Amino acid sequence: MMSEGVSVIIACYNSEKVISKTLEYLQAQKNYDNIPWEVILVDNNSTDKTSAVAKAIWDKNPIVPLRILLETKVGEANARRTGIIAAQYGILSIVDDDNWVAEDWIYKIDKYFQNPEIGLLGCAGEGVYEETPPEWFEDNKNAFAIGSLYEGDFVDITEWAFVPGAGLSVRKLIYDYLFENNWKPLLEGRVGNTQSAGADSEMCLITRHLGYKIFYSNDLHFKHFTAKNRITWERLKNMTQGFGESDVFTLPYKILYYDRCCKSSIFNSFRRFWWFNYFAKKVALFIKDPLPFIRKGKYDPKILIRIRNKAFTNRIWKERKKFESSFEILDQIKRLK
Repeated sequence: MMSEGVSVIIACYNSEKVISKTLEYLQAQKNYDNIPWEVILVDNNSTDKTSAVAKAIWDKNPIVPLRILLETKVGEANARRTGIIAAQYGILSIVDDDNWVAEDWIYKIDKYFQNPEIGLLGCAGEGVYEETPPEWFEDNKNAFAIGSLYEGDFVDITEWAFVPGAGLSVRKLIYDYLFENNWKPLLEGRVGNTQSAGADSEMCLITRHLGYKIFYSNDLHFKHFTAKNRITWERLKNMTQGFGESDVFTLPYKILYYDRCCKSSIFNSFRRFWWFNYFAKKVALFIKDPLPFIRKGKYDPKILIRIRNKAFTNRIWKERKKFESSFEILDQIKRLK
C-alpha cells in the first residue's frame, strides 16, 4: 500500500535560470515533522544545466530526498507521467519550475487531503514580475496562472472542475488506476517551448469523471515568478490558440458530466456531434463579431475571442472522428468512487 505523504513533482525544460529559487522555497518548509515528503525533478531533455544547478542547490540543504530523473521524450505530459510513476507518496503536488511555494505548502496540502472525497486541489498564484506588466495584462492574468479564479478560502468547485496547472495537487491512486488501464489522455500539455494546452484541464476533468470532488483554496499560497519575455501579447495569442484547440477535447468530459448529473437535454445530445459544434461556433462567432477587420486597436480583446473560436473549429474539423469516438472511450472508464 502506498505511504501517506506528499510527492512534489517539478517538470523542467531548460530551467537553470529559475529552478534555484523554486527549490530554495521548498527547502524553507515548516511544520512538516510528521509528514513524509519528497521532491522529484524531471529533466525533460534540457539542453542547459538544469539538473546540475538543481543538485547543487539541494545539496546545500537536503531537508528531504530530491530525485532528479531524465525524460528524453519531450513534452510536459511525458515529464509529469515519469514523475507520477516514480512518486512514493499518495498526494502529488505539481509545482512549476518558476513557482515559489509558501512555507506551509506541504502542511496545508496534507491537511486538505485528509478529506477522502477530495481528488484534486487547485490554488491561486500571486504574480512576481521581472518587469512591470503591460496594461492589458490585468484582464488576462488568469491565462498566465496568476490571480484567483474563485471566491472563498476553501471552496468546492466540482461543478466547474477547472484550476490552473501551477500548484495543482492530486491523488496518485487516480493516475495509478488510469495508467494500469492504459489510459491515454485526449490532450497533451506543452512540448518544449510551444504553447499547446489542455493537460491541466484534463487532469481536473478525469478526476471528476472518476467520482472525486475538486476543491480550490485561496489560503494555499505560492508566488509565480514571470520573466518579462513571457508576458507578451504574441504569447497570449499563442496560448489562446492552445486554449481553443483544447476546448474540443474538454467538451466530451463536460457533456458526460451534465448527463450524469441529470442535466441532459436535446441540446446536450446534439453536442456529441462534431458538425453541430463546428457550425454553432461559426454562427456564434459571426454574430458576436461580424466585422473582424474593424478593430479598436492592437490589444482589442475581440481578437482573442476570434483566435480561440477559430482554433476550436479548425481542430474539431481535423479531428472530428477522434472527437466523436472520445465519448465511447470515456464511457468505458469506470468510476473509482
